[in-house]
Amino acid sequence: MMPMAFQSQAGQQGVALILVLWILALMTIMAGSFALSTQRESSLITNSRDRAKAVALADGGIHYAMFMLSLPNPAQRWRADGTPYRLTIGDVPVEVRIFDEGGKIDLNAARESTLRTLLSKVIQDENQAVKLTDAILDWRDNDDLKRLNGAESAEYLAAGLDRMPQNRNFLVLEELRSVLGVTPSLYKKLEPLFTLYSNADGVNPTKASANVLWALTDGNSQLVDDYIAVRTAGNGTAPAPPLPQVPGIPFHSFGDSVYTVLARPLSPNRSEPPVAAVIRREARRLGGSPFVFLRWQPQTAGAAPDQ
Repeated sequence: MMPMAFQSQAGQQGVALILVLWILALMTIMAGSFALSTQRESSLITNSRDRAKAVALADGGIHYAMFMLSLPNPAQRWRADGTPYRLTIGDVPVEVRIFDEGGKIDLNAARESTLRTLLSKVIQDENQAVKLTDAILDWRDNDDLKRLNGAESAEYLAAGLDRMPQNRNFLVLEELRSVLGVTPSLYKKLEPLFTLYSNADGVNPTKASANVLWALTDGNSQLVDDYIAVRTAGNGTAPAPPLPQVPGIPFHSFGDSVYTVLARPLSPNRSEPPVAAVIRREARRLGGSPFVFLRWQPQTAGAAPDQ
């Protein structure tokens, strides 16, 4: 039988061993947690750095586009119909697309018939197009009177929404997302078709992108392709051919004044969302830029890069 003192000493050593093992386990967990935290912080720093670099490269692409739009020779200017152009900045390829805002429907200036016609073509549902047209008009008018198929505060509340019609013109195109009946998928279809900068009812087809032309012609790809081919062949030095009139949507001549420029670096390892800038042509001033910025905004991941 072991002496009592020996049993006590062995028990103390066992407790000490367990305590040491617990301390080692705790230190291991703390070290692992610290390493994981450090790795995450390093990853965040790397992503922030890469994103800042991407935005800077895109900004360079936007300024280069401004230069190409200001060339005196129309044949040398970049086209503003969504044609993709590529340039290299610091060994990184950058894609740039330019869209003339005259080739879109002005959401604030469009008349009821223009909105209804365009929405009918996009949605392919006459009843839904009528409802959405009235909801847009209720949003931008200056009263609380509900149109027959529209929506004012009561309809938004009934739908469980905390947003309300602003009873004024749209300030930014993204406000269209808040109109009752505009789903995220529908907004993605409508965004390339609308502008806030032409201040004219209708569209200038000679400045329109393929997306806009496709919507106007009910998806007639052959007509759109033929029209763009003839328009491009003129290379800016000859008038664009007439597009067959679209019933319900008037044509105007506004253009070559306000543009949306989308620029993004092309990387084999990651897909960067574009930076979007809205620029307006100004009378050339001595020592000044021929353009002024109306809006400059890095896009979020998942934003559609095409107009």
